[in-house]
Amino acid sequence: MRKILPLFLLLACSVANAQQKSPDLFPQKVKVLKRFLDKYHYQPRIWNDSASALLYRHWIEILDDDKLLFTQKDMVALSAYQYKLDDELQGNGWGFFNLSVSLYQAKLKKADSLISQVLAKPIDLTRSDAVSWPFAAYAANDQELALRWQQFLKWQVLGTIVDDMVSAKRELPPTLPTDFSTLETAARQKRKKAQLNQIRNLLKTPAELLQSMQDDYLNAISWSYDPHSSYMDLSEKKEWDAATSASEFSAGLDLSVNEKEEVVISFLQPGGSAWRSGQLHTGDVLVKVKTGAKEKTVEEMSAEELENLLSGDSEADLEVTVRTASGEIKTVKLHKEKISDDESIVKSYVLHGQKNIGYISLPGFYSREEEGQTDAQYDGCANDVSKEIVKLKKDNIDGLILDLRYNGGGSMWEGMQLAGIFIDIGPIASLKDRDGKVHFLKDPNHGTVYDGPLMVLVNGASASASEFVSAALQDYNRALIVGGTTYGKGTAQVVLPMDTGTISKNGNYTDFVKVTENKFYRVNGSTTQWKGVEPDIVLPDIYAGDSYKEKSNASALQPDNSKEGIYRPLPALPVAQLKASARQRISGDEYFTNIESVGEWITKYKTGRTVPLQWNSYVAYYKNTMSMFDKLSDEKEKTLISVTNNNFDQQQVNQSTEQSKMINATYLKHISADHTVAEAYKIMLDWTK
Repeated sequence: MRKILPLFLLLACSVANAQQKSPDLFPQKVKVLKRFLDKYHYQPRIWNDSASALLYRHWIEILDDDKLLFTQKDMVALSAYQYKLDDELQGNGWGFFNLSVSLYQAKLKKADSLISQVLAKPIDLTRSDAVSWPFAAYAANDQELALRWQQFLKWQVLGTIVDDMVSAKRELPPTLPTDFSTLETAARQKRKKAQLNQIRNLLKTPAELLQSMQDDYLNAISWSYDPHSSYMDLSEKKEWDAATSASEFSAGLDLSVNEKEEVVISFLQPGGSAWRSGQLHTGDVLVKVKTGAKEKTVEEMSAEELENLLSGDSEADLEVTVRTASGEIKTVKLHKEKISDDESIVKSYVLHGQKNIGYISLPGFYSREEEGQTDAQYDGCANDVSKEIVKLKKDNIDGLILDLRYNGGGSMWEGMQLAGIFIDIGPIASLKDRDGKVHFLKDPNHGTVYDGPLMVLVNGASASASEFVSAALQDYNRALIVGGTTYGKGTAQVVLPMDTGTISKNGNYTDFVKVTENKFYRVNGSTTQWKGVEPDIVLPDIYAGDSYKEKSNASALQPDNSKEGIYRPLPALPVAQLKASARQRISGDEYFTNIESVGEWITKYKTGRTVPLQWNSYVAYYKNTMSMFDKLSDEKEKTLISVTNNNFDQQQVNQSTEQSKMINATYLKHISADHTVAEAYKIMLDWTK
C-alpha cells in the first residue's frame, strides 16, 4: 500500500522540511506558486476582490467547516482580510495567514480543554436536548461554543454506544439498556481518546503545525484556480509516482485525507482485492478495520498500525467499514494478497438468460507505461479489455455491457485507446489549451475489436476519462449510454516542478504542482465539463444530486464549446423504444423507486437535520436513518440474474486456490444481485431482439 495518509499522520515525516521552510520564506513561496499557476494553468485566475473572497471562504472551510473552533468574534478579525488576499498574493502585505495560524492553534488548544472537561463525567440523558447539524453560523461567544461542544460530544457518545451494540448484534431497546452505565463509560472513554488524539496530532509541535498549514494554504490557492489543481511537496510527489509493490501483501487500496481530516480511499490498486470487490470506491471514508476478533476505528489507530493492517508481508482476511458519499455505512470483506504484473486485472463475465451478454467492469483507467516509452507502447486497461472481449467472443455473446460506474478516470491515453476498440476511424475528442488552440485526438488504431451491440453503464461518480469514453461512443452512436448523468470533469492535469522558468541543474526539485493545462471536448464540439454525460436511458442513481458533482465546487471551470470534429456517426440507435420499455419496468420496481426516495431524503439530510440527544428519541432517529439505507440493501442477497465466468477464466478458477475461488464466488454473487446490471441486461435483450 502506498503510504498516502492523513496530513496529521504524515507530519512526523515532515520535520526536516519544516525546519527548512522559515515563515519568512513562505510569502515568497506563495508568490512563486501564483506565478506558476498564472503561467501554466488553462484559465489563470484574475485576482480581484471576488477571487480573494473565494480563497478566503475555502480557507475558512478547511480550518473550521464544522464551526466548532471559531466564534463570531474570531470571524470578525479574520473577515477583515476577506477582500485583501489578492493584494497579499501580489506582495502587498502579509497578515492573514499568520493571524489564521495563531488563531487556529489557540482554538485547537481550547477545544482540547473543552473535550477533556465535557467527557470527564457521564453524559446527561435526563433532559430534552438536540443538536442542529451542520451548525448554520459560528457560535456567538465562548459560552455558546462550550454548549456546542457538549451537544456534539453527547451525540458522538450516543452514536458510539449504539454502534457498539449493533456491532455486538444487540437489540436497541426504547429505554436505557440495563448495562447503560458500562456502555456509556466505555463509549465516553473511546470518544475522549479519539477526539483528543485528533486534536493533539493536529497540534504536535509549532513547527509541524506550521508546516501542515503552509501546505494546506498552498493547496487552497491552487484550488482557487480549479478543484483539480493542487500543490505537492517532495514526499507527496514520490507517493504520486510510486507504483504499488508487487512483492507486498495488500488489500489493494491507498488512503489520503479530505478537507475534514477524514481518512478516505484515494486509489484502488487495479486487480487488487478492493478493486475486485466492486463495493469500494475512491472517496469512501474509512471508518474502521477488523482483523480476526480485533476491530478498531481509524481514530484509534496510529499511521503504522493502519498501514500494517492494510498491507505488510503476510496475507490475511480483514473487514473494512466505510461511509459512502451518500452516507451509507458499508462493511466489505477483503483479503491481503500479492498482485503480480502479469496477472489479469480486468475480468469479464457472461450474463445468462434468453441470450448470452458479456459484462466487463472497469473501476478505473490505468497504464503500465515505463520511463522512455512512447504513447504507442503503453500497455494498460484498453489492452486488457481487448483481451477479455476476445475471450467473450468464444462464449458467443449477443451483446456487451461495459460498466464504468464509479470510475473516476485516469490515463487519457487509455481512454483514447479504449474508445478506439469500438470506433473504426476518426477523431474521438479534442483538447483546447490556454491559448485557445484546438487539437483533435484521433483513434490511434484503425479497426475495431468488437462491432456488436454495446452498452456503457455510468453514474454520478463516473468522471474524467470515463466521461471521455462515454461521450465519444455516444456521439458516434456506437454505444447506448445507460445510468445516471456523470460527474462533469472535462479537464486534464499534468504534474510539474513548481518553477516559473528556471530549470534545476541537478533536477532536485522539492515542490510540485498538479495543474490543469487543458480542457477536453466532445467530438461534436460540446463539453462534459460541469454538465457531464447525459445517458440515453436514465436509471435512478443515488449520486444524481448536484452536491456530488463538479458543479458543486465553487472554483469549477465553466462549460463552453469548441470546434466540431469531422466524423461520421453510425445510424441512430432505437433509444425512444428502449427508453419507453425501461421506464415501464423501472416505474414498478421497488428498488429503483427506493433509490429515488432515498436520494431525495439524502439531499435534505445533508442540507441540515436535527439530531435528538435522549436515548429513546435518538434510537428512533437512528433506526429511521438506517431504514432509509436498508431500502437499498434489503434485496442485495437476491439473485436477479445468472452470472458465470467466461469459459477460459472458468478453467483457471477450477485450478485456483480455495481463497481465490471464494473471492471469485463473492464477486459473481455481487454482480448477480446488482439491480442496475439486471436492468441493463433486460434493455440489451430488448435491443438485440
